[in-house]
Amino acid sequence: MSKIKTVMRIIWSCCGTLLVAAVLLLAVLNFLSKPSGDGLFGYKGYTVISGSMEPTLKVGDYVVVKAEDFDQLQVGEIITFEDEGMMVTHRIISITDEGIQTRGDHNTVNDMKQVTEDKFVGRMAVHIPYLGHVMIWMQNPLIFAVVLGLIAVRIAFLILWKHE
Repeated sequence: MSKIKTVMRIIWSCCGTLLVAAVLLLAVLNFLSKPSGDGLFGYKGYTVISGSMEPTLKVGDYVVVKAEDFDQLQVGEIITFEDEGMMVTHRIISITDEGIQTRGDHNTVNDMKQVTEDKFVGRMAVHIPYLGHVMIWMQNPLIFAVVLGLIAVRIAFLILWKHE
């Protein structure tokens, strides 16, 4: 086999392995992102489903939040909190003894309830544009099964390739 084919095969293999690792990492992150859970090394991921934070965060973006000390939060930071069973990601407007006042960047009024420590989930660490669309798409059982099948084929290919 020529050197170019060998190099291309190695590059293709690395790309496939990285893609599988990324999909598995996101799947584990989502699985562990319950508000009351610890997340994945303190990180949790959520899909933006409303336009309340536009233009900073758009519908279909994905936010990764990190559990932080509630007392260390500062005005201007973006946090995620639980409100009546929904995850909300908004900016801190002010901090009082009663809690944290938040508002979406696109909203003209502050949120009705202040965020208290028991409702606080984490501070935004990373935001990944458009990834939330993929995460919603992956919730379709057929799509999820196809992706799992492709991962299984990838693993089988790696095992067979090693034995060549």
